[in-house]
Amino acid sequence: MSQGSKFDLLYFPIPGRALTSQLLLSAAGADWKNSVPEWPKDKEAMPYGRLPVLIETEEDGSKFVLSESRAIEEYIAATFGLLPQGIKNLAVSNQYVNQIFDIVEAYANVAGFKYETSLVLGADIDGLTKTPDECKDRDQFYIAQNIVKLSKFLADSSKYFLQKHEQILAKSKSGYYFGDSITYADLTLYSIYFSLKSENLAAEFDSPNYPHVNKLIQLVASNPAVAAVINK
Repeated sequence: MSQGSKFDLLYFPIPGRALTSQLLLSAAGADWKNSVPEWPKDKEAMPYGRLPVLIETEEDGSKFVLSESRAIEEYIAATFGLLPQGIKNLAVSNQYVNQIFDIVEAYANVAGFKYETSLVLGADIDGLTKTPDECKDRDQFYIAQNIVKLSKFLADSSKYFLQKHEQILAKSKSGYYFGDSITYADLTLYSIYFSLKSENLAAEFDSPNYPHVNKLIQLVASNPAVAAVINK
């Protein structure tokens, strides 16, 4: 990367799997923008037929194109010094991010099922808006029941993660995972919290049982670069 690189992050008009990359670019003070491809028309033009995609244009006009959310995040974090120092700390950071992604995948299962069902049957069907007991139609009952099942797995995954990471963050003097400033792991945790909160799925995170996790979330939320992305 040259000093004059510009970044174009291609994704749908929602935070989704691009949010952590957006937060990283903003925290780094990079010259970047969001672009929304025409979907599915532009699908075949993408490196692997899916989003997000990062396009970096250097001062000489050369381009570097990268797909897959985790690869994009790790590239941005490494490029702009948003990873902890030392090979052992880097390994631990990767460990934390992998553990956070257990929640990301559980959340994606809930959100994905709701979204795909709404595309086929509509967003206002009983299965998506009512509890299983309130659904009189059998098919709607099974839709609602599956959402309950997926949501419970998400809640259980969140609880297990939070119990472990509360202990980790309790040892931090600054409130961050590493040192006294934001790194990739901090932004990844905040990103999934924000996504869960937007879908009313963050009850376990908001529990008073995890004061040090909540402290980290508040530290990240109060960062002006993060707020610039969240409040846009």
